[in-house]
Amino acid sequence: MRNTLLILIAFASIFTSCKGIYEDTAEMAADYKKDVQSISVDTLKALVEKTGDFVLIDVRQPSDYYTGNIPGSVSIPRGILEFKIGLEDFWMSQYMYPPEKNTEIIVYCNAGNNSVLAAYALKCLGYTNVKSLEGGYKAYNPNQDPNAKPKSSGGCGG
Repeated sequence: MRNTLLILIAFASIFTSCKGIYEDTAEMAADYKKDVQSISVDTLKALVEKTGDFVLIDVRQPSDYYTGNIPGSVSIPRGILEFKIGLEDFWMSQYMYPPEKNTEIIVYCNAGNNSVLAAYALKCLGYTNVKSLEGGYKAYNPNQDPNAKPKSSGGCGG
């Protein structure tokens, strides 16, 4: 009886912690978009000129970041974002302080889907002012060199 109860609790926690079952990450990101604020490229550019009082995080792989990035951004790949976002040592290596829970944080990826997932994860960690860049780096820099090859980062995923 006790084992049956434990199994039921385990199944209940698994199925209630997931928003849904998705065919792919694009479908998942589309579902999460309604829970994540977004920011346009034009608004980001105006924000950079006006204040600069925010944290801009590139969640692509380091090789993509080193090939081209938005000036002022910090590289924290999506796969380790949740582990690095609050790490003081990481931020000190960037000559920055870790963002406070209410700091404006803008995340971007290549086309916009991974940044939606990253923004959602940051919201789940208690960050209250997180936005995803609409269209990602492709929208920010639509004239990218199609022949540019990402440089190897020398580590996992790069």
